Amino acid sequence: MTNIVKNEVDFAEESFYDHSLLHTEYMRRYRKEYYIYRETGFALNSYRNYLSILNYLNEINQYDKSHAAKFVKRIKTQQKMWKDCEAVISEVIVYHSYLRLIYEGLIRSILLEPDECDVIVERFDGSKYYLEVFCIMPDFKEDEEGVIEITTHTQEAMASVRQKLLTKINKQKQFSKARENFAVIELNDPKIARDCTVLSSLSDGYKINFDLQTKKVINEGYDWKKSIFELPETKFLKGIIWFHLGAYQYREILFNPYFRNV
Repeated sequence: MTNIVKNEVDFAEESFYDHSLLHTEYMRRYRKEYYIYRETGFALNSYRNYLSILNYLNEINQYDKSHAAKFVKRIKTQQKMWKDCEAVISEVIVYHSYLRLIYEGLIRSILLEPDECDVIVERFDGSKYYLEVFCIMPDFKEDEEGVIEITTHTQEAMASVRQKLLTKINKQKQFSKARENFAVIELNDPKIARDCTVLSSLSDGYKINFDLQTKKVINEGYDWKKSIFELPETKFLKGIIWFHLGAYQYREILFNPYFRNV
């Protein structure tokens, strides 16, 4: 019997431009999780869920079919690799957020040139800024007592924001050109989705100085004397953008004090 009662997911699926994507392992998993959250009454992440992903891709397809096709192709190819697909969705979220600026007449275009970077935004004066996006999803492991060690906020651990960014810079060479480069980081795990995760890792950590005699705090804050911007790899990096769990509209930006406009 045909189901005559339809919801917003049904309508989104019917209107989606590429039904083959819906049958991939990645999207099926997202769909299953979406309904589990709805049926159990748990709060659903409105920025990163099955329905929002369909809507993002549909709107990108309306703007530029070739761009939407590139995102979809990558998801299909990597559908069994969850984290790789999540990284693609990070790019989709960033790309989609600039569509409104297109329609409001604030920017000229959004470009995809993989050899240059993940997303390029072109202003009306012809200048561009280059966004290299990456998604952080640590592999947490419990010890015998069930304790999880989190090192994302540190400076030297390979799982830290700083080391992941430096690895990406050295591997892909996207920030080797003198232009407006931005690293865009999505913290895609609730355990690390805090501003302090990024700020602590990119600086030399949060430090508190206090008087041993009076037991009072003299000063406290992030120590920027040995920040990531002191390293030669960040010479052409204008700033670092970060956001949590798909909410790019609430992003924060840390500008490189040593960057010089080109």
